[in-house]
Amino acid sequence: MAIRAMIFIDGCWLYKGRQALFNRLGEKGFEVDYKRIPDIIAQSLAEISGQEVDIVRTCYYGTIPVNKLGYNPSKQKVFYDFLGEQCGYEMDITEIDFRCEPSALPDAKWGNANLASEMTWFATVPGAYDVAVLVAGDADYIPVLRRVRRLGKRVQLVAMNAQRNLTITSKLLLTAPNCFDYPHIYMDEHAMDFRLQREMQKRACMSCGKEEETTWGGDEFFCAECRVKRARKTRTCDNCGKEEETTWDKDFFYCSECRAKYRSNPTPPAEEETKFKSKLAPTE
Repeated sequence: MAIRAMIFIDGCWLYKGRQALFNRLGEKGFEVDYKRIPDIIAQSLAEISGQEVDIVRTCYYGTIPVNKLGYNPSKQKVFYDFLGEQCGYEMDITEIDFRCEPSALPDAKWGNANLASEMTWFATVPGAYDVAVLVAGDADYIPVLRRVRRLGKRVQLVAMNAQRNLTITSKLLLTAPNCFDYPHIYMDEHAMDFRLQREMQKRACMSCGKEEETTWGGDEFFCAECRVKRARKTRTCDNCGKEEETTWDKDFFYCSECRAKYRSNPTPPAEEETKFKSKLAPTE
């Protein structure tokens, strides 16, 4: 009978940890094959445990900045959509609103808390999983791993080895007692398997029909010219009515002048502040 495993991925840690994969292969960078991550983990866990492994769910935890001056989240949003729609991940993305948290960090512990709480919650659900697979490297997870094991579940860690003085996984986590049931899986030891292999092919643009050579393997394809057109569009400011080109894709939109006015005058007179914020702040 196959053991049921649920994967919990710390997205911020994984993004930073790619450097260990690059170092392993002596390359500056490459694309990670996110679709294969669950399969590679399942195969490695099967070899370690001597049992068949059924990955019942792959959960990804991350953050995305909102209203951050000079930052366009559209590319990050596309990446998250790709993980959810094409890789089959269960996405848990926390929006960090820099208007309310101006000193917040995009890689703060927001996602860690969500991951820990869900791993514990699923451990209490009968039949949800037999093994919790943690893809992370922070020592903060030690308490939750011990609690999950007390609930009768087994734990597998997927981490990175330290390379060239680059410590990606906490030594405290790697050596923590009463936390793990199997030897650790090190992603960098499987770096070639995680490397995305793309083949050049000709595809027709879904918008204009033009054929173009590409390595893109997604369901949708647009030529370079159409991608530029789709990325930028003219929108009308909800505050002053001015039209401006933008890649912003939320329901509300404010031009650069209105955004600058609001940010440069954080403490206007009470009446003006109330009036301005009622126009500028989106309704939740």
